[in-house]
Amino acid sequence: MTLVAGVDIGNSTTEACVAEIGQDGDIRYLAAALAPTTGVKGTTDNVKGVAEVVREALARAGRDQADLRTVLINEATPVISGLAMETITETIITESTMIGHNPDTPGGAGLGVGVTVAFGDLLRRSPGEEVICVAGAGLDFEEVAAGINRAAARGVRVTGAIVRSDDATLIVNRLREPIPVVDEVTLVERVPLGMRAAVEVAPPGHTIRTLSDSYGIAGVFDLDAEQTRMIAPVARALVGNRSAVVVRTPSGRSPAAASPPANSP
Repeated sequence: MTLVAGVDIGNSTTEACVAEIGQDGDIRYLAAALAPTTGVKGTTDNVKGVAEVVREALARAGRDQADLRTVLINEATPVISGLAMETITETIITESTMIGHNPDTPGGAGLGVGVTVAFGDLLRRSPGEEVICVAGAGLDFEEVAAGINRAAARGVRVTGAIVRSDDATLIVNRLREPIPVVDEVTLVERVPLGMRAAVEVAPPGHTIRTLSDSYGIAGVFDLDAEQTRMIAPVARALVGNRSAVVVRTPSGRSPAAASPPANSP
């Protein structure tokens, strides 16, 4: 019998199971263990969590570490969700730019859909336009909130915001009509403007639903069946997040300023 361990590194948790494989290929499951993922998925920080969860699974199985012959680990590709805004990347198969951002304290709740617009251009938008405000460095929460309120008073439909600072809650508390706000976006200047985008923030204790579902994203961006199938990896990468942003660029118009996620090839 050969003792093996299989490990799945997820965005939030790492799971290991141990089994014995006989010479005839017969597999006998022994035990499993689950622990929080250490570090960002797809980085060397995961090693500590993998070692811990394998040891725990072996202990539950009553097997010695010295008898372990093989550890099989899933392909833990660095994901966009959970990265601290070295998170803007181009997803070629979907021709979209995606920000899977999950700050500790996003503001507001719900789903906002519109065209990305720089904060300084809000008052230039036409009444009835649905926009996502993109606020860069040097803007404090009172200034951002006041600007959104002024635009809304003119009839501009500001449905969400992406901001550089960590003031999402302070901004939302000062809005006449609360909107979902994703903050702590350190590379906010690389968010493509003039593109259709969606911002989703779940209530405390919950996770996003629309942007973590390929059919939800398809509905937001009016995707056809083939595009919906291809967007599935984007949706899966956002599962478990409390907040997220997806920006879609038209075919052939990928933003030159986009940067790859950390530790990607």
